[in-house]
Amino acid sequence: MKTGRQNRRQFLSIAMLGLAAPIFLRGTMAIAADPITVKITNGILRGAAAKGAVSFKGIPYADTTAGANRFKAPQPVPHWSGERDATRYGSLCPQINTGMDGAIFEWYNQQEPLGEDCCVLNVFTPDLNAKAKRPVMLYIHGGGYINGGGGSAGLDGSNLARYGDVVVVTINHRLNAFGYTYLSHLDPEAFGDAANAGNLDIIAALEWVRDNVEAFGGDPGSVTVFGQSGGGSKIMTLLAMPKAQGLFHRAISMSGAAGLNVDPASAMEPYVNALIKELGVDPKNLAAMQQIPFQTVLDARSRAVVASGLEGARPVIDGKHIIAQPMTPPGLAMHINVPLMMGSTKTEASLFFQSDMRNFNLTEAQMRARMRSVFSVDDAKIDSIMAAYRKDAPEMTPSDILVAVASDVQFRRPLTEAAEIKSGASGQAPVYMYNFTWTIPWQNGVLGSPHAVDIPFAFGTVNEAGAMTGAGVDAMETSMNMMSAFVNFARTGNPNNERLPEWKPYDRGTRTTMLIDADCEAASDWRGEARRAIADLKIDPFNRAALYRYAA
Repeated sequence: MKTGRQNRRQFLSIAMLGLAAPIFLRGTMAIAADPITVKITNGILRGAAAKGAVSFKGIPYADTTAGANRFKAPQPVPHWSGERDATRYGSLCPQINTGMDGAIFEWYNQQEPLGEDCCVLNVFTPDLNAKAKRPVMLYIHGGGYINGGGGSAGLDGSNLARYGDVVVVTINHRLNAFGYTYLSHLDPEAFGDAANAGNLDIIAALEWVRDNVEAFGGDPGSVTVFGQSGGGSKIMTLLAMPKAQGLFHRAISMSGAAGLNVDPASAMEPYVNALIKELGVDPKNLAAMQQIPFQTVLDARSRAVVASGLEGARPVIDGKHIIAQPMTPPGLAMHINVPLMMGSTKTEASLFFQSDMRNFNLTEAQMRARMRSVFSVDDAKIDSIMAAYRKDAPEMTPSDILVAVASDVQFRRPLTEAAEIKSGASGQAPVYMYNFTWTIPWQNGVLGSPHAVDIPFAFGTVNEAGAMTGAGVDAMETSMNMMSAFVNFARTGNPNNERLPEWKPYDRGTRTTMLIDADCEAASDWRGEARRAIADLKIDPFNRAALYRYAA
């Protein structure tokens, strides 16, 4: 029997056409040309067929509209009569930036209007066989806790749904001031849910899945949450929320390291007090904040961040909805039976160094100066770090080393430490680790594998993202490798499948990491020397910007 890429070449002429026909699929692919409707708990939806799948977009799962519902827990959606159009994406939560700069990120950017009626979701399914019992994969978008949405071209779930015979759900939810403003120190009775409202929205979306996904061919007893960056971080915080228990059964955190550290609610008080002052609201009359136009709130939030020196808008341990740090004994106990997959891209930080392309041509002296400033290390420590990284890759330039260190300290190391905690705790479901190593061809590969590059590979949308990902056989191979791992994990809690080498759960003995590319490799203690060399590095929080700022 053939193995590896040779055994799969026969499928690629189809795959490179945008997954225009099924590959390794189960279930029927028959799609009607006429308008497609489905009945859910709130009424009838009218969707559309495209790319060999059926989609329903802009479905409201909670009522968070401006006025009385602002800063409140998500409210039920009223029923509607007749057919509701579900062929277009819904509103994005009000935000300052809705995308990333540059042509290579067009696949990421979104054009939908801003509005507080933003608790909407999109469903992609091979067909509407209500007895299909397909695994459900609910994606939580990136953008930190500040911006983003679930409706870009790169997040179209049609290809993933068809390729894996799964139901894909993408969501929008409340962000920034609208989703994460701690007000309990001022009015716990009326606004005790405001601090974590954005995460409560996600739970409301999961409850919608529980109650409705069967009509779309999904299995409410087999739900996987997956998300990138801010989305992955939100998943880590969901693992510490009692109300989320039983609503999802597996979890994939893509570059979600920020969700491992959740502040106590009181830490946000200076930011919130500054926000209230900027809005000109009496702290004894917070209801007045519910009536202020959203753009005014956004502008005030920006000023409050500067005034307080705190980002502010992020989940907090409020003792009510989030009661423990993720990856601590009390946090782990809440989702002990949930298998977890975590991973990062090889050069996460290159995306942020891209703000000044001179960062990719640093001299050794410039690199050393940056390391001394940001990490507070001496030259002897820098020597040991350089030697550790060059042990496996002697060709690494000073810029390569700085990018690698920044990537590992901010993303890979925290996620690896979390994997060690989960794998070492008694009774825990397994945890799997990966590193995404596909090099994008833009400007001769200078960015390597930047933050967010793995998203279109996970969704099978590399053609839509071709300006960044590149196209061709190897790009599609990499996408199918990643989709196969994610789909099998969603189906069974184990990512192993015939496309990959054996992938063992992570533990401190083998430290197995799957390197995902056109040809995948199961590495034992990947970059072990580097891991040990940077184990004690910390970024000075007051000097973080200096990491990415070019200095001659």
